[in-house]
Amino acid sequence: MNTNDLEAFGDMWAQAHEIYGKSPEPRVVYMVFQSLIAFSLADIEHALSRHITNPDTGQYPPKPADIVRLLQGSSQSASGEAWAKVDFAIRCVGNYRSVVFDDPKIHAAIERLGGWQTVALTDNKEYPFLRNNFLKLYQGFTTTPPDSFPRKLIGSSEHENSLQSGFKRGRSTDQPALIGDKEKARLVYQGGGEQGVVRIHHEKTEEFLGLAVDDKTKRIGDLH
Repeated sequence: MNTNDLEAFGDMWAQAHEIYGKSPEPRVVYMVFQSLIAFSLADIEHALSRHITNPDTGQYPPKPADIVRLLQGSSQSASGEAWAKVDFAIRCVGNYRSVVFDDPKIHAAIERLGGWQTVALTDNKEYPFLRNNFLKLYQGFTTTPPDSFPRKLIGSSEHENSLQSGFKRGRSTDQPALIGDKEKARLVYQGGGEQGVVRIHHEKTEEFLGLAVDDKTKRIGDLH
């Protein structure tokens, strides 16, 4: 949505609450609008319909968290899906090669855990603790976004090459592996570094990734 959708959203939100005999105040409607501005009117309308007809929760008036849960799933399920990508990369790519995931929150979490080399070299004994710590970090970033995230997670090969004198950046052996949706991973790469990651919280991740690119003509199609 955008600010032009406020009136239409207000009417829709008020109509949904009339079913429960409620009449939300304009200031409350505005707060709800701001919290759901990342979603389209059509998506919110669909979520409201699902909430109202839900036999378990439909007896209660909808709250913003109900809409987000219906549209995005819980933070637990999202973090579980993110961990599945990390686990795949650890097992199938390993620590040697640098990686770029299709979700900047994954980058931020792995950075906090010591970086890709540390994470990918975690032994079996510590692996369950790594998983739990990742899930907690990712869930936290879902509600309170990090200030920044690295554009890629450096593997052992690129790290060692960078220490050599006369190292030439961009050699093919140091191209990172793209994990997940490759186009979104390319956008994460372009949007990393010092870009404002706060948009992750306020907009759909896909929209954030598109806006995070400084130069939309720039591409890294050589990554594979």
